[in-house]
Amino acid sequence: MRAPANVRLERLERILEHLSCESEEGNLIIVEGAKDKNALRAMGIRGRICCLQSSRLNPLEFVEELGDIQQAIVLTDFDGQGIQLAHRLSRTLNSRGSFANTSIWRMLRELTRSNVRSVEELPGYRESLRLEVEKPYDRFTHKFNRQYHLSKIQQ
Repeated sequence: MRAPANVRLERLERILEHLSCESEEGNLIIVEGAKDKNALRAMGIRGRICCLQSSRLNPLEFVEELGDIQQAIVLTDFDGQGIQLAHRLSRTLNSRGSFANTSIWRMLRELTRSNVRSVEELPGYRESLRLEVEKPYDRFTHKFNRQYHLSKIQQ
């Protein structure tokens, strides 16, 4: 059974706060594309964010272009392709002596489960949780009213 919306929202906010702190400490965040980067910016992440797809390099070349970095936070999408890319980036970073931090990615993936498939969807997910916490019965009322109106139309 899933946790209530307020619990999921609180967890999401803590994860984002942790990501923000890591980023402000100078740790690089690696995302897949520009929309992912924009989503993180919209949620208040201000540190250095690099986009793999924008570089037009394969993961090995991309990591080589980064140079000597102590740690990088891998934050790819949560779909099958993103999972494979996260593992590949992690292996490549680790083999070059950098620490590939995937803990935030794993926490977000676990929290959002099937609701979010990409990093760019996180701001919308956060907002939907906020709305659900503020007005928990509106979504049920809306569904009920819709069904009620459809039944009236059919009569």
